Amino acid sequence: MALPAAMPAAASAGPHIGHFRVGHALYDRGVHAGITAAQARAGATVPEYTAKVAVGTKTFTYTIVGKNPAIKVTNPSTTVTAEIVPLIMKFANGDTWDPTKADSCDPGASALARTQKSPIVASQAWKFGSTSIGTSQYVNAFQRAEFWKFAQPTGINPTFGIKLAFKTLSPVTIKVPSGWGPATAPIGCGNGLLGAVNINKLDPFLQSTVIPSLASQGVGTTTFPIFVLHNFVEYIGTTTQCCVLGYHNIFNRTAGAQTYGLAMYDNSGAFSGSSDISALSHEVGEWQNDPNTVNPTPSWGNIGQVTGCQANLEVGDPLSGTTFADSLNGFTYHPQEMAFFSWFYHQKPSLGVNGWYSNKGTFKTFAAHCP
Repeated sequence: MALPAAMPAAASAGPHIGHFRVGHALYDRGVHAGITAAQARAGATVPEYTAKVAVGTKTFTYTIVGKNPAIKVTNPSTTVTAEIVPLIMKFANGDTWDPTKADSCDPGASALARTQKSPIVASQAWKFGSTSIGTSQYVNAFQRAEFWKFAQPTGINPTFGIKLAFKTLSPVTIKVPSGWGPATAPIGCGNGLLGAVNINKLDPFLQSTVIPSLASQGVGTTTFPIFVLHNFVEYIGTTTQCCVLGYHNIFNRTAGAQTYGLAMYDNSGAFSGSSDISALSHEVGEWQNDPNTVNPTPSWGNIGQVTGCQANLEVGDPLSGTTFADSLNGFTYHPQEMAFFSWFYHQKPSLGVNGWYSNKGTFKTFAAHCP
């Protein structure tokens, strides 16, 4: 498991703000358990399919964004509208984290500008190992490589993929209430602080207030809003359970179920294995493969960020902290490697590119049983 270096507690910055020691870099933790109604998907949603896979004597039903690559169709490509929503977090004492403004952590561009030019948004030619995947966004390339048996030039759906049609919405400023338990830890750039709030306060506010307020700008159950923060994390109930760098989630609404994601653009230097868009790549990849957050798998664990066992199709978790350098638009980004469908469902041979079980080849065989 990739662990960040522990940071000393900050000196007091006023009565409104607690302080914490930076803990593990986490994704998704503490969110999925709070999802309601087992994700009944009435009404319009993002394009997705539901299928079954057998592992030994058990059969698992899963839902993934896009079209089923294993069924030949005339147009296997899917486009989903995705909205980038910058979140400006402002504490009562004036401390502010603004992804729309460049600072000393990166005087060359803001976190938002870097995100907009990143491989999550911009297309480029991809090659995993010696195999050319095509020109696309990173997570699209991952998805094609994950189901390469079907998406390769000789496969039944060679144009399979999931393109995100991005647009950027106006920033949303959240004036953090004291009841959210705001906290800080020192970093060496920007405003000098890594900010944090309780995820159990922030996430319900996004669902009840922020996301509905964006409907006039096109956000709805058929789109995928992504909230981008800058050097700002969440903790789970208490600052001893820190730090969540990103998550994806879903909640029920009258006209359907709304999926969404949140990720920190990270140039804080506080977490090993995390830089710039690492968290964003993790969350977008997991949203595509597990939009309902409940896709069951055989039990796996004790790898990546996971201590103990879990049993879901969260493709980023087994390789949290495993990133690679990708130069694009004059900047070196660090997307995260992710695990393939075949890794979770014990498929041999793998459906993935080069017979691998992850897109950069770290996993050469499927997941071990857990425990």
